[in-house]
Amino acid sequence: VTDVHKRRAWWHSIPYIFSLIKLYKKSNQEDKALIIKYFTKLWTTYGLYKVAGEMLDKYNVKVLVLANDHNDINRCLIFNALERGIKTVYVQHASVKKGFPRLDFTYSFLDGQETLEKYLYAGKPKGDVYLSGGVRFDFLYDKIVKRNDEVKKIGVANIMLDDFETVEERCGFLIKEGYNDLILRPHPRYQHLDTEWLTKNNIAISNPKEESSFDFIANIDFMISNESAIHLDASIMYCPTVLSNMSDNKVLDDYNFVKNNLVKLAESNFDLLKFIKNKNEILPTKEVLQFYNASSGSHLEGRLGETIAIFLNMLCQGKENQFDSEYGFSYKSDFVHEIKP
Repeated sequence: VTDVHKRRAWWHSIPYIFSLIKLYKKSNQEDKALIIKYFTKLWTTYGLYKVAGEMLDKYNVKVLVLANDHNDINRCLIFNALERGIKTVYVQHASVKKGFPRLDFTYSFLDGQETLEKYLYAGKPKGDVYLSGGVRFDFLYDKIVKRNDEVKKIGVANIMLDDFETVEERCGFLIKEGYNDLILRPHPRYQHLDTEWLTKNNIAISNPKEESSFDFIANIDFMISNESAIHLDASIMYCPTVLSNMSDNKVLDDYNFVKNNLVKLAESNFDLLKFIKNKNEILPTKEVLQFYNASSGSHLEGRLGETIAIFLNMLCQGKENQFDSEYGFSYKSDFVHEIKP
């Protein structure tokens, strides 16, 4: 959204100030607190809805393709498209959690069954769902490397919630056990990094602004991290990975990685050491990988981008009904398409 669009959204929002105030008065205490906290954002959404409609009309959009289904402008685009009878396509761009909005698209391309189950909490999708696998994983297959039989390089990927003293303790334990080749990858917004301590202990840093997470994973034999989507990236690249809590918070397993046997939970340093010494035994099975990324091990592995591009071209020509038979999909249920074995 450009600055021009933002200004137009503000202008269109002016008459709706009283609508939001009226909504506030009718709300319960919890919702009132949220309205106060996000008052400006909620107010300007009224105008943003009108701007989204203007954008679709100006460019005479026939098919709307989105990779994000929950930010304000995209929600406005989706509902404007529904009103106008415009076909919509959602291509998942990241892992999701329970609480995401319902899939209000004509067609949705999801990573796998794991994603669909989370979306179903919001209700049955409006349109058809393809369990296709993640487009963002396509290029990973060129980065899969042969790893050392014995763990030499260990990557530690920390998240915003991590306490650096705990990170230090975990790294210190690994060094004491003879694992001296450590690479720490901090979250891009992590503020508590003690670079002096890292230098003193010869721990390398993977700068997230300079090195992708995939290049980081390709350079290690084993990875530990708190609750993070990076576990899925590592698993798809066949890098053994373990969830190790390095914060004061409880492990919630929001991504269900532990529950679904994608990664193991190291509840102690003893567990961590055991998993490192048996790294090949903790790699997820093909079935578990496909649960998260449907194209793993299939004829579409690494080819999702070009395959979805073909679907979009067929959709624009009104030939989308031919897609399943030509590209190896079949109906799993009344609205779900899956890749044929």
